[in-house]
Amino acid sequence: MSTEVDDKREIYEAVRDIAEKRAVIDQAKGMLMVVYGTDADAAFDLLRWQSQHHNVKLRVVAEQVVADFSRASRQTPAVARRTYDALLASLHTRTEPAVLRDVVGEMADRIDG
Repeated sequence: MSTEVDDKREIYEAVRDIAEKRAVIDQAKGMLMVVYGTDADAAFDLLRWQSQHHNVKLRVVAEQVVADFSRASRQTPAVARRTYDALLASLHTRTEPAVLRDVVGEMADRIDG
């Protein structure tokens, strides 16, 4: 009996995890749709391209879009579309692990210095 309960709990947690990951992707798609006046498929294609082009998980790309675009939308006066363009184009620089950025930065300083 307890195995059945454990199995159900694992399934419930897996479904909840999938739904949470999907929610942030949907949020990012919605933001891209509003800013760029595009449809859901094109917005997802843009997220997927960013993910593949920069070798960053799609969920991480979506989380960064939501964070960046939310922050930009709270600026006064309202930000221009070029601000969103710049945030999207440089998104990968904010999704790398901080430790990796630090190591790469130190290596670059040694080469340049």
